[in-house]
Amino acid sequence: MKAAMRVLAVVTAFALAALPRTLVHGAERDAYTYTVTFSAGTQGSISSDGISVDGGGDYEISCDGKHVIITGLTLENHVRFLNSAVSLGEDSKYYVKGVRMGGRDNSTVDLAYFPVERDQDYVVAYGIRGNLVQYTVHYEDTAGNELFPPQTYYGNVGDKPVVAYLYVEGYQPQAYNLTRTLQEDVSRNVFTFVYAPVVEEPAPQPPQPPQPPQEEPGTETPAPTPEAVTPAAPAVTPSAPAPEGEEPVPTQNPEEENPQQEEQPENPEDADQGTGNTEIPDNEVPQNQGPENVRDLDESETPLGNFQPGDEGTIAAANRVKTRNAILAGGIGLLALIVLAAALYTYWKMRKAKHGKSGK
Repeated sequence: MKAAMRVLAVVTAFALAALPRTLVHGAERDAYTYTVTFSAGTQGSISSDGISVDGGGDYEISCDGKHVIITGLTLENHVRFLNSAVSLGEDSKYYVKGVRMGGRDNSTVDLAYFPVERDQDYVVAYGIRGNLVQYTVHYEDTAGNELFPPQTYYGNVGDKPVVAYLYVEGYQPQAYNLTRTLQEDVSRNVFTFVYAPVVEEPAPQPPQPPQPPQEEPGTETPAPTPEAVTPAAPAVTPSAPAPEGEEPVPTQNPEEENPQQEEQPENPEDADQGTGNTEIPDNEVPQNQGPENVRDLDESETPLGNFQPGDEGTIAAANRVKTRNAILAGGIGLLALIVLAAALYTYWKMRKAKHGKSGK
């Protein structure tokens, strides 16, 4: 029994010691800030005009012409990069393709709108001017109204640039990033962000208790008097005269031949309409899934093969981190309470047994 008590004491001590560490770790992760850096390289210069942050917070943006450094970011933030942030000389043989993470091949580009997950270093990706074509980015609502002036960029035929959406209060786009392969036909090099209003579902209201009817003072509500109901006599249709020697047989009303039979609708589909429940196939049920992280306009619903966006591009990912930490901390705390309760119960049983023996 003493050995069991020692084991319970050790487990309880371990659980209680791990609980504050887990809580502190989760709190430190939530409170930790990150830094995102953009480097222009030797081909051009960079400014903070085309770089912005969504998600609020106490971040700071600094720029020295070659680097843009954003400090104080949290997991709630997303960063947006526009090619217009980079300036090149008039006689430069290069053009801006986008941004890529440091250490990656210059021929690849990363998302132009991305979540903050850690300290991240980005480098401007350049290309050499060749068969240069124009591509245009539009920002419209579902009715086709222009929300921002179109932006024009340039790239070589065959490039696959990635463009970021612009934030509009109360609206959300179909995707945060759009990409497509540039063609020689300029009319096909169009990127259109379509914004829809954000619909917030009203919070459910608790049911209100029924209120008793209010009576005016000095008046009494008379009790309802039951009315006498006279049973209706069954309707009998006069029978046809019977032949001689036979008794006439009364003919029953056709409506009473089968009183339990209900009218059935002629069209079976009409029966479903009366219930108010209409089954909708799963593929036709409207789903509010929110914007995609990236949409490839070459293949409408196919995600990019060169990207690994996952679902960490949403603020929900940061909320999942918090939830996971809270669940872990709560589980450890619950385990500690269970172990402590078991230890106290065992100790109480031992003392009771000991006093019982001494009493004898």
